[in-house]
Amino acid sequence: MAQVEGEDAPAVVQALRRLFRAIQEHSKAIHKQTRLTGPQVWALRLLADHPGVSLGELSARLYSHPSTVSGVVDRLVERGAVSRVPDPEDRRGIRLSLTALGQKLVETSPPPVQQPLVDALHAMKPARLRALRAALEEIARRTEADRLDAPFFDVDPTSSTQRRPAGRARGARGSRAR
Repeated sequence: MAQVEGEDAPAVVQALRRLFRAIQEHSKAIHKQTRLTGPQVWALRLLADHPGVSLGELSARLYSHPSTVSGVVDRLVERGAVSRVPDPEDRRGIRLSLTALGQKLVETSPPPVQQPLVDALHAMKPARLRALRAALEEIARRTEADRLDAPFFDVDPTSSTQRRPAGRARGARGSRAR
């Protein structure tokens, strides 16, 4: 293993610690105030901004697999915050909309923890963002973190960390977030 020289590696580790801690603290505060998870708040915000989207469209906006987002939506439907309505143009399709309760939750909930992160990434120059992606993917690979399913940033004491079997494709995740 190479000797760490300079201040770059410690500064990166400290920046990651700060990001993870901020995400944890914000997620806990959202849950304490609303009894919602971070992904649920993010989904509600997106549905407020884009009413009538399909599950696939919502999944793309949440940067997650439809099977994961389906679990989030199921819990919001059970809570009475989201409704599924048939697509008037495609009888097989379903569109997602906020209920009155869902709209109230959007108005009273803090912003989702993911939004500032996404905003910061979108503000980066494309070349810098690609370099960051490559560096993070390399770190994930070298630490074998690329084998973990991690559908959302969130704090959920009932969830468990799951590993993908070696060789399983990264895009083939089927885990569900709360």
